[in-house]
Amino acid sequence: MRRRTFPWMLLLLVAAAVLAFTGVSALREGGLLLPEQWAEEITTLPPVVLPAQLARAGQLRYHYGALSESEQAAYDDILERLPGFPDSIKVKNLNVESIERVFSALVMDQPLLFQISTVYYNTRSNASGLVTAFLPRYNMDRETYAARCEELAQVCESFTVPQGGTDFDCELALHDQLVRLCSYSAEFTKPEKSTAYGALVEGSASCEGYSRAMQLLLDLQGIPCYIVTGKAGGTDGDAENHAWNKVRIGGEWYHLDATWDDPVTKDNVNITSHAYFNLTDREMGLTHEIKDAQNPCTALGANYYVRKGLHFTTLDRAAEDTIAKALRAAMGADANAVELRFSDAIALEEGLDYLVKKQRVYRILGNAALDSFSIKTDTVYCYDVAPLAVVRIVPIKK
Repeated sequence: MRRRTFPWMLLLLVAAAVLAFTGVSALREGGLLLPEQWAEEITTLPPVVLPAQLARAGQLRYHYGALSESEQAAYDDILERLPGFPDSIKVKNLNVESIERVFSALVMDQPLLFQISTVYYNTRSNASGLVTAFLPRYNMDRETYAARCEELAQVCESFTVPQGGTDFDCELALHDQLVRLCSYSAEFTKPEKSTAYGALVEGSASCEGYSRAMQLLLDLQGIPCYIVTGKAGGTDGDAENHAWNKVRIGGEWYHLDATWDDPVTKDNVNITSHAYFNLTDREMGLTHEIKDAQNPCTALGANYYVRKGLHFTTLDRAAEDTIAKALRAAMGADANAVELRFSDAIALEEGLDYLVKKQRVYRILGNAALDSFSIKTDTVYCYDVAPLAVVRIVPIKK
């Protein structure tokens, strides 16, 4: 947001006089501060102490690394002082573009900064136009923030990961629990919907909330993860602003979109999907416009379908057994569906022919029901998740 200008000559003369005498500057959103409002930064209240369970949140600081030395110093100062809820935080004469980079890095790196607006803030500048103070806009008071951090810590503790599991196992467990807990919300005017608190405590969030929650959960496990932004949509050109994650598993980077892995079918069945679990740049680029060029994603080893043996070039009886076993596991975990992926469009077409036209899917349902799962073996929904060559099989419960 640029500084507001005033067309009236009288105000211009007054402003010029004040600037010449005191060095007063405009706020980031406009308006002048008079000399008596130039209070020094005074923090009389102790900072909010975060729960110990959340100590690892924001440790990666990925976007911090792209800042200059002076910008990093401002980042450190602001981050250190925000828990004290000061009205202003001094910075050392950064220009407007620099403070915007600092603010963006902070809100992208730190999933616990939900006490401030991630969109709006003010600044104070000197006569030369250099920013001398950062003025945060708070969404809540310190008591509310402290209480919400405690709630968030309790929910995070309730998430479980496999004992002795790999980073892939932990990522998968956290992803699935988040998808089952949270529902998508388009209430973009409510600040909490874009936070980890909204996703994990309230169980309702926008894509930003999903990505912040995923970042926080992986931070607490020491798994490198950060938020990326861009646009996403179908193949009909209706792309909209979107947020998701990049995560490093086994030394390789992957795209992870928990929001798009939380679909509700046309029949109102909640699905735990893995269509967007650890994709390459090429795969993600089929539906997402990727702005982040750092940490290219080219590996396949930690893709969900590859790792779980559900990536096929063709289907046969052995593949049927694998799918039935995966279906039993999915129904036992309340995922409500099983997905398999094909190597290309031709393999997808042949796979759908095998499952649907030749009706082999009913044999898979029969095999899956052998463990007494209460599903109908003569009724099933099959979806082609375009353009990823993923087929979703959704059994109907009795």
